[in-house]
Amino acid sequence: MTLDMDIAAAERTEAARNLIDQAQDGPVDLVIVTALELCALGGPAHPLSDEILTRAWARLGRRQRAQVMDQVTRGLVRRGLLIDTTPRTGPEQPIETCALQPELGLVLAARCRPAFVVIVQAEDRNLRTLRCFALGDEAEPVRGFVLEVPAGLPPDSERDVAKARKLGPLGWFYRYVIVSRDTAAELLAHWTVSPPLRPGSASAPSGWLVSAWYPDRENPAGYRLRIRGDGTRACLDGLGHGALVQYDVEGLRAVMLDLLAGPR
Repeated sequence: MTLDMDIAAAERTEAARNLIDQAQDGPVDLVIVTALELCALGGPAHPLSDEILTRAWARLGRRQRAQVMDQVTRGLVRRGLLIDTTPRTGPEQPIETCALQPELGLVLAARCRPAFVVIVQAEDRNLRTLRCFALGDEAEPVRGFVLEVPAGLPPDSERDVAKARKLGPLGWFYRYVIVSRDTAAELLAHWTVSPPLRPGSASAPSGWLVSAWYPDRENPAGYRLRIRGDGTRACLDGLGHGALVQYDVEGLRAVMLDLLAGPR
């Protein structure tokens, strides 16, 4: 399957611009996709990809990946995220070219060409990662932020939930939301002021590692923070202070706003 509308074009449609404008007033949901769908859309080749997914996708083998891509493409067309633009010569002809709907176009633009990325990982690395992609271009370096949030199984009757569970990491769900810088900072502050939670268990005795990643730099690794909170206040180090500094949610929000200002 080939996308006949490039990502940049989908990102600049009037509908995409409206989504970015709406995000200045509050979070706007874009899409929820499985890791398998993300892989079929080129996820393993994006600048940041979960290594476990890349390995799982590679293990499918070339022929199986081709079959999966055809099935996934048909599913995305049925869900209205892709538009089938294949020139038809017969009813059974496979889908060969597709155009992106604006919501999916913004997600792929953020993942493929981020201005920078803020990454939030549990300190013990056994929980899934939250990513905040800065969406921009040469004319406007940051137009908004696309959050990639680990998600549970959605209440969607059209999804084969049992099959998703059997896929392991390839059945993971990702929720994408576009937000303003202020909203992104607020969400990141509330996310990190509490310790990581393991599904079905109490808080893990660890914190969060928050880092910035700048793809256009020779050394893309940027600022790195460690945050350990109790739900009300959090201790933070990594900003060059000689001692730990304690913040409430508003203080964390200010730290995140500074981090989301981009490279300096």
